[in-house]
Amino acid sequence: MSPPKVFVSSTCYDLKQIRVDLRQSIESLGFEPMLSEFDSFPVDTSLKTVENCIERVQSEADILVLVVGGRYGSTVPSGKSITNLEYLQARAKGIPVYVFVEKSVLSVLEIWRVNRTADFCHVVDSTQLFEFVASMRDKGEVWIFAFESAQDIISTLRKQLAFLSGDAMRFRTRANAAGLSDAARQLRGPALKLVVERPDAWEPRLFSQVLADEIAKHADLRRDVDLGIAIGRGPRLKDGVEVGEWASTHFAEGLKIINLITTLINKELPEAMGPPGVPADLDRLIYVARKVGDQYRAFLDWILDCRRLNVDAEFRRLTELIANFARNAIHEVEQFSQQLQAQITGAIDGGIPDGESRTVELTLKLTMPDTTDFRTEMDRLMRTTGR
Repeated sequence: MSPPKVFVSSTCYDLKQIRVDLRQSIESLGFEPMLSEFDSFPVDTSLKTVENCIERVQSEADILVLVVGGRYGSTVPSGKSITNLEYLQARAKGIPVYVFVEKSVLSVLEIWRVNRTADFCHVVDSTQLFEFVASMRDKGEVWIFAFESAQDIISTLRKQLAFLSGDAMRFRTRANAAGLSDAARQLRGPALKLVVERPDAWEPRLFSQVLADEIAKHADLRRDVDLGIAIGRGPRLKDGVEVGEWASTHFAEGLKIINLITTLINKELPEAMGPPGVPADLDRLIYVARKVGDQYRAFLDWILDCRRLNVDAEFRRLTELIANFARNAIHEVEQFSQQLQAQITGAIDGGIPDGESRTVELTLKLTMPDTTDFRTEMDRLMRTTGR
């Protein structure tokens, strides 16, 4: 079992010695430090520098330590700095984030709030840095520690990592005592926490979280679909007969996927949830969420397979129409997941008086877009092939 990985996010040149000191301290605590300037930092040569850093946070980091000095650092076209993006990625991933901001920056922050046109070049290289720190403070999502030296950061970080380790050990003890099934033990993050702690309405919250996690797993594939990326070349369909057979088969397969998702959500899910007052079937809840995630992935693959298909130009419109059939279903599954989480959160945040209950009802109905153009293309193809 490898030690937890701690990603240190900061500008490099002005905080070089602090980063070196942090690396040594993190290693001494038994964690694995991740700092981009060292040769131990894994690099994917197919990615740009910024993309590499974001990918390492997403795929490998267990903890993020953000150190903010007086430099905002390099920015991307959106105007955000690399450290800003690393922070946002860590927050989206849900890993622990510890933020340290130089005391001189915090001391001037409130002055900047009331006089934003003043010259603060003696403190920061860009007032975007104030905006970044203010956004973290105002949202209240993370605790911000002030520092003057590397020792301030190291001292605080040692204590916080000790608290984190203690929480992890207590959570592990509770998880072991709960006698979880194999399916439940495979859960991670918020989903596993729901199973172990079982707060109010934990069953619907669990299904909602697992479904959201399954959809998030395929975020890169979703981007490929949005950007029209389909690397590789698919099979060659030589004539209209082969294209027609492929189109009919693919269309029927899409209907099967739609029917399966609809059955899972509208039939299997209510049965797994059970009647009010009766414990839900935990393994069945997890199964339904993951199975819907599998079909969501199948639709993404379906679109990309259509784009890889090697056909003559006269048949390309038909294959594009087939690909578009899946888009609606993909959007509706995503929308269902988002609405379910919002409704459950709204019901819980609204407060449920003792002795009362609240019901959240949401039905997923997957629809196919207008097939007129598809039928027209199929008719044209049949006439062309004489069938």
